[in-house]
Amino acid sequence: MKRDIAIDYLRSSVTVAVVVHHAALAYNTFSYYDSAHYARSAAPIVDAVRFAPLDVLVGWNDIFFMSLMFFISGLFVVPSIARKGVGRFLADRTKRLGIPFVIAATLLAPIAYYPSWLLSDSVSQGGFLSRFFTTDKGSAGPAWFIWVLLAFCVVVAIAYQFIPNLMKKLSWSPKSAGNLVVVVLAVTLIATIPMQLFIAPGEWFRVAGPLYFPASRSTLYLAWFLLGVALGSADPGRSLSRENLRPWPLWLIMGALGYGSHGILSSGNYLANTPAWVLTLILATAFSFCCAFTSLAAIGLARSIFRTKWSPADHFSENAYGVYIFHYGFVIWVQFTLLSQPMPAAVKFLVTFSVALTASWFFTALLRRTAAKRFL
Repeated sequence: MKRDIAIDYLRSSVTVAVVVHHAALAYNTFSYYDSAHYARSAAPIVDAVRFAPLDVLVGWNDIFFMSLMFFISGLFVVPSIARKGVGRFLADRTKRLGIPFVIAATLLAPIAYYPSWLLSDSVSQGGFLSRFFTTDKGSAGPAWFIWVLLAFCVVVAIAYQFIPNLMKKLSWSPKSAGNLVVVVLAVTLIATIPMQLFIAPGEWFRVAGPLYFPASRSTLYLAWFLLGVALGSADPGRSLSRENLRPWPLWLIMGALGYGSHGILSSGNYLANTPAWVLTLILATAFSFCCAFTSLAAIGLARSIFRTKWSPADHFSENAYGVYIFHYGFVIWVQFTLLSQPMPAAVKFLVTFSVALTASWFFTALLRRTAAKRFL
């Protein structure tokens, strides 16, 4: 696929949003730390000082940004398979996704979670590494996205090889903004509502070892990945044109309304006497509206403002994958270092974000000058 600057810079922007999200988790008002079971905490580090506006940032981000990440990844799958062939595509995906995941799960994750363990009751018992991979079940952190993406790519590649007619039918090129919205919203609702009716929102499913994924959102992420595959099979430059994405400001408002509704209704102060399944249905619908419209608005915004190449943005884009892989350790260690510092939470958040983004960017750029470039 010919390079699409808007999509390329959007992918980089979502990576920045991931760093922002993790940097904020220590300082929003609803994060908690479980000293008895540090691996079950809402975040590895939770500071005593909090900054309420970060609640909105964390909550809104959480609803849409991983779906958008899977969507962007899906755009490039079919063109890559068509260019390389199924065998080489799978080999390349395994090398670029599988190897970094193994490194992240076995090396980077223990380094990242060590400060969290130091704050826990388990520190007196020692044996961090042995407990991390056994009792504490070895969380891979944000790297869960990498192995799930690899699994999705394998499924599509197999379908491309053995069910080519199905792949042709999946190809989709919306003719208008209305068509784009209707399909994306419908797919999001169908993928979200049944799962949230039967699976708790925060439930994670562990396949084996560090192979785990968010159970209630598994079909949502697969659906958005396949939406990307469908559009990428056609002509995303035309399907996601500025004309089709022109209503993005309205979509952003719709996403905000969806987020606001979800936040108000999930607070428990409204619809108190409503049956649980009805409330879940309403919340899942609000969630879907926020996810669909915010993601479409983000794509439209990117199409509107990212029109020409910019050297710093190109450099970050080249290193964005490495930033995603390495940022988490920097985030947690900076948060841990700042725990005892008498600083406002907003300042700690900005310091954590700035240091983690810069350090992971710089570290990735250095690694890409070595043989590690083939994986990054």
